[in-house]
Amino acid sequence: MSWSSKRVFKRLYGSASTPADLPWHEPDPPALLVKALDARPGPGRALDVGCGAGAYSLYMASRGHAVAGIDYMPEAIELLRAGAQDTGHDITAVQADVRTWTAEQPFDVVLDVGCLHSLSAADRKTYRQQLLRWLAPGGDYILVHLGRRAWWDAWPVGPNRIYKSQLVELFAPELELHESEAEEKRGLPLLIGGSMLTMRYWFKRGA
Repeated sequence: MSWSSKRVFKRLYGSASTPADLPWHEPDPPALLVKALDARPGPGRALDVGCGAGAYSLYMASRGHAVAGIDYMPEAIELLRAGAQDTGHDITAVQADVRTWTAEQPFDVVLDVGCLHSLSAADRKTYRQQLLRWLAPGGDYILVHLGRRAWWDAWPVGPNRIYKSQLVELFAPELELHESEAEEKRGLPLLIGGSMLTMRYWFKRGA
């Protein structure tokens, strides 16, 4: 994450009291996360990578999962801890770098909403190695990020937009794409292209 991006995130998190105060907040959990949890035999261990203020960490905890949330921004972790205390959920909230953080035990579910697309191409390879350490055999990986539609869909401001084919290749052969969704949003600032493609993926790891 660049210095300028850190400054923006620090300002936004510092002025937020709840996850709903953040401009990117979505009140409902990703539909593919809900489907993945419904398909599992029961509650297990779940990791929220780049958890932010922790809205989805709290959702997974409400479904009985033992949840860990990790984020680079200490202000985000403070919001997650406050949310966990308010709701009575026991969540492990960790301020750390996803490229180097290690877990004592693997997780049955790993969720990433907006972390991967903040990383450089070189760091994505490190992320892949980390993911394979975190995700247990038979586990589910849910990813939400900005997709790239064509050669022109790259902008100097905002997250890195990634082709679907690149992601499938990045995680193969250990992770297989089970299901995906696409949503195009228009009417956005011209500085980020005026529109964007949000991609949602459900990957499964073989047992």
